[in-house]
Amino acid sequence: MATLADVAKRAGVSVGVVSRLLNGDDTLRARDETKQRVRAAAAELGYTPNYAARALRKARVGVIGLAVHDASNPVYSEIITGAQAAAADAGYALMLSDVDALATDDEMFKRFVSGGAIDGLLLQRAGNAADSLVSKIASGEVPTVLLNDHTRGAIGSVAVDDYTAAHLAVSHLVELGHEHIGLLQVDGPRSRAARRRKGWADALTAAGLEAPKSRVFRGGHTAEEGYRGMRELLSAPARPTAVFAANVLSAVGALSAAHDMGVRVPDDVSLVGLHDVFVADFLRPRLTVVKLPLFELGARAVTLLLSQMNNEPSQHESLATPAPVMVIRESSAPPANR
Repeated sequence: MATLADVAKRAGVSVGVVSRLLNGDDTLRARDETKQRVRAAAAELGYTPNYAARALRKARVGVIGLAVHDASNPVYSEIITGAQAAAADAGYALMLSDVDALATDDEMFKRFVSGGAIDGLLLQRAGNAADSLVSKIASGEVPTVLLNDHTRGAIGSVAVDDYTAAHLAVSHLVELGHEHIGLLQVDGPRSRAARRRKGWADALTAAGLEAPKSRVFRGGHTAEEGYRGMRELLSAPARPTAVFAANVLSAVGALSAAHDMGVRVPDDVSLVGLHDVFVADFLRPRLTVVKLPLFELGARAVTLLLSQMNNEPSQHESLATPAPVMVIRESSAPPANR
């Protein structure tokens, strides 16, 4: 069965525009050519509006869904807190769920969203098949906003400034005197990973240093993946004097790997992570990180979702303020030979 998202993709417009047009919204400002393209796409795909679901959504149940991967991840705590605050201010409750669990029974999830159980969905993607399934089902039935995602599609999105954060982290290491800086690459949506890698590379290039692929290793977004990536990096023929881990949990695993291999941080290798979480201040050594506005990310995502729920077109935003800031602790220091 075709969804609003399918029609929007075929017509090259947002889900909000398709919804307003096919629902007969006379206030919609769109060119006649655009309207004809949407109607043609709907006809080609055999799209049939779900009038029962539409009626339920107009009534609204006062619940916004937030789906993440691994709710125990401390990076999500500030995002959830920000989303909760904004939702409460607007008179909505926030329902937290796990993306993989929703994708396990896609028929149940279809009934859940089409039956009006939530008014909209915030989705934190990790770049796997579960994300694609959940976003396709949800965006065809309710307004949907992607969290910390730079993807420019029919679904709305809001993201923090990954590029500036990575650039700031590596510039800090360069200022300490490091010339050979490795990268533990994050996984997940390609746009997010690419921006962090570009920030690493551009900071090195700006300092007249090389950014070879041989210094890039997969760090993932978990401590286990960071541990494996750091072991590979430290076992490489040309060991760097510093490492930027593009995810804080990856940095936690990297710190443990260095300890197990007898590599002292920061005496033998400096380490900087991305995102600040409470555990970073309780590690030994305490972890230097770049702090990003995650509370504001969650709050802004709710604002964009509420806008879509009021039939405004989906938007794509990158938060410029508050800007990323260095939180300098003990895991970064000048190289030993300086």
